[in-house]
Amino acid sequence: MSRKAIFFDIDGTLLSSKNERHFFVQPSTWKALEQLKQNGHIVAISSGRPERFIHKYFPGIFSNYVAMNGAHVVVDGKTVFEEFFSPTEVREFMQYFDQYGCWYNFVGNSRGWARHVPPEQIEPLNESYGMPGYLQTEWEPEDVHASIIDFVFRDDAHYEQCKPAFQEPMVLNKHPGSLAADLSFKGKDKSRGVKMFLQQAGIAPEDAYAIGDGYNDITMMKVVGHSIAMGNAVDELKEVADYVTADILDDGLYKAFEHYDLL
Repeated sequence: MSRKAIFFDIDGTLLSSKNERHFFVQPSTWKALEQLKQNGHIVAISSGRPERFIHKYFPGIFSNYVAMNGAHVVVDGKTVFEEFFSPTEVREFMQYFDQYGCWYNFVGNSRGWARHVPPEQIEPLNESYGMPGYLQTEWEPEDVHASIIDFVFRDDAHYEQCKPAFQEPMVLNKHPGSLAADLSFKGKDKSRGVKMFLQQAGIAPEDAYAIGDGYNDITMMKVVGHSIAMGNAVDELKEVADYVTADILDDGLYKAFEHYDLL
């Protein structure tokens, strides 16, 4: 069997949350990752999460990743592409999203910069990022060294208020069952990062697989030979995927790669 490259989304694909338990990995998922690596395949992250989060929750597992929704590409432990917002872009985003009353965070590799997020939300958000003290609340645009923007909504009404802000070429990946979302831009998204990765790694698209559950995974599915949606994925992703596996809590990831005879 030829060597394959397999791209994994994180939240809702590799990482589960249930009741009060956050950020845990199904035993079958660890088993699948181990077996895929033993079989000589490249396992790579493709996520909106930053590098620091990847290494914290998957220590020693991934030396290949497309992080920050395609803004940071690492092949065999070496950064081959990294892109940040300029201070001018940060100011433009602030001016634009402020007029809709949005709460949002500029997201960087080791810290984030919160805008209009209520003080009582900061620590819960730091917990969701998995990094204590991650969010800065006093800053200037010149301080920001970020690649993506995350949004937080007070309630469904606040989301509806902010929703008109998210127009083409924006893609808002609202996390199912939560009041949080990450933003990417068509042409500057996971698909761009995955294509860069494959070119650098010398892997043909037909030898690449992608598995995910969210809106920001849709473009990624279109640049690989084999696309897989988790059973808990949004309907829009299931519609474009080649194969729909079981739910994350029903060993969906392991079952997917059993289906493709990669384990």
